Amino acid sequence: MRAFLKLLLKLLSYIFGFRFFNLFSSLKDNLISYSLQRQIKNRDNDIKVQAPVVITGAKHITIGKSFVANRNLRLQAITDYMGVNYNPQINIGNNVLVNPNCHITALKKITIGDNVLIASNVFISDHSHGRSDFTDLSTPPALRQLNSKGEIRIGNNVWIGQNVTILADVNVGDNVIIGANAVVTKDIPANSIVIGNPARVIRSINA
Repeated sequence: MRAFLKLLLKLLSYIFGFRFFNLFSSLKDNLISYSLQRQIKNRDNDIKVQAPVVITGAKHITIGKSFVANRNLRLQAITDYMGVNYNPQINIGNNVLVNPNCHITALKKITIGDNVLIASNVFISDHSHGRSDFTDLSTPPALRQLNSKGEIRIGNNVWIGQNVTILADVNVGDNVIIGANAVVTKDIPANSIVIGNPARVIRSINA
């Protein structure tokens, strides 16, 4: 069966060619984008997402104008987990570009400002599995209650590099550059360049 499907796909590629399938892919992405736009809080902005995409809790998500997200975006506002209900918010500003394989997930609140560039494989989460006092270590991680130390705020004109992780209770100022592979666990002042795990300021930028 698999060999037959492979042969069929090859035959179709010869008949229709790259342009046809590229057009089909674009049509699918447009349909997904329109569907997402109908579900989120503000429905009048232009949103472009590339399949595949996972959206959870769309009614708790606000997205500004000219939002573009490439493939494998996971945008999750978690409203319930293990029988506990939450009231999350994800607020994304205008002109935000998200590259492939990014995961943004909120239990409380994540705010992303205007003109933010997010590179590939970025993880932004305001929560973790388990209690802060570690009294549930004997419970499998996936079965532990979710816990948030606080909200995440990312300012305007921020560039988030490849493979960056931003964790709970963090305020990233305007005009910040976060270097590749950094793990952000504390506030970052505006007009800074940060690198490392944990992320540290290596340079201030004159605004």
